Amino acid sequence: MIEIENIIDLLERSIKENPENSLTSWEIIADGYDSIVDNYRNTLNNSKDWLVAYQSRLVNETQINNLKIKYTNVSGYFIEIPKSQNSKIPDSFIHKQTLVNASRYITIELKEFEQKFLEAQNEKGAREYEIFLDIREKILDNYSNIKKSSDISSNIDFISALSQVAYENNYVKPQIIDSYDLNIVSWRHPIIEKKSIDFISNSLDLNTNKFIHIITGPNMWWKSTFLRQNALIILLAHIGSYVPAKSANIPITDKIFSRIWANDNLFLGQSTFMVEMQEVANILNNSTKNSFVIIDEVGRWTSTYDGMSLAWAILKENHDNIKAKTLFATHYHELIDESKNLKWVSNFSVAVWENEENLVFLRKIIPGWIKKSFWLEVAKIAWLSNSTITEAKKMLKKLEIEHSRVFWWQLTLWTEPIVEYIEKEVICISEVEQELKKIDVNNLTPIEALSKLNELKWKIK
Repeated sequence: MIEIENIIDLLERSIKENPENSLTSWEIIADGYDSIVDNYRNTLNNSKDWLVAYQSRLVNETQINNLKIKYTNVSGYFIEIPKSQNSKIPDSFIHKQTLVNASRYITIELKEFEQKFLEAQNEKGAREYEIFLDIREKILDNYSNIKKSSDISSNIDFISALSQVAYENNYVKPQIIDSYDLNIVSWRHPIIEKKSIDFISNSLDLNTNKFIHIITGPNMWWKSTFLRQNALIILLAHIGSYVPAKSANIPITDKIFSRIWANDNLFLGQSTFMVEMQEVANILNNSTKNSFVIIDEVGRWTSTYDGMSLAWAILKENHDNIKAKTLFATHYHELIDESKNLKWVSNFSVAVWENEENLVFLRKIIPGWIKKSFWLEVAKIAWLSNSTITEAKKMLKKLEIEHSRVFWWQLTLWTEPIVEYIEKEVICISEVEQELKKIDVNNLTPIEALSKLNELKWKIK
């Protein structure tokens, strides 16, 4: 470490506290380090004062009040005296040039100053650069020691920063395990929780029996956060950090893949959908059983059937062949029914509480699925006008009729009764809704609940 201390001392003595950014500025070497640089710098810094003092002295000696010392790039420094004062010019002045109304002179003292000034101006930069190269060589001679010290100090800085964050935010030490299963209990998002005092924690359990979770629910608030949060916690654990959770058992993960949000690359002529497919291809081609994958709303940027088919194929490819631990958020509710044929898939959803007047997104991930996207409700929360919402409802009804599709689950906040149109027969489901509202689930036995559910199912059929 003695060598490092010597380098530090050298830098403190040789380099200015706040040097110029460019080597060509020639203001790098500190005062007092090199006498030649100091002399050059003093000459340049004091040149104006010297010239003013010298001119004042000449005026006093010659009694020529309008005597001036001037400078041009052609003539250099000279003394200019009006012709009317020629009788007062001393013999020590050396004639240099005659003008119409004045004459120019030099003195030995002025000439010596000029030579000294020009030398300082021309040589100071070269001298500073020469010294800089010498300092650089001395530092390079000690590179290995400097690199070693730098690695140690940066590691200390890294660990202390992580420790401070963990202590101040109540993080826990994750258990890095040599197995497949991933289990995180009551985790939080390290960034969002700093901005939200009512942050809702969640948990995640991926294992060999259920390594893919399909996540459905409202198309806003929390699905994307849930996905990113888990990926972030896995990343934090792998860099040696504590994590924001009550407990975490995290397997060694070779790669983390993310297909989230919408991007295009117009410069290369790539649409949003093309970029999305490239990202998905990268996941399918490079992920392994030990990878962690988050996919959010894949297939949205094309037609419904195309997108849904792609989403299913991507899901099945990972399930059958890759087997990477995966969180798969989707707005294609049809995948829920299809996924029942996949052995290692389980369904989760974002909890929503609703009544006749209100809709509350609870930000809690719960087991099970939900075949509701709440598109119109989300639009309401975003302050779309009532006329726009009403027009959207009309179009949705029209599409349901034309395609014989029943999407009534998306219209839970309608004030008028919701109807299904099947082969021109109108079946009102208001009666079933009313019965559901009357059920007190807290006072039903499991058998009674199943019986009631079966009764309602037959009514709908």
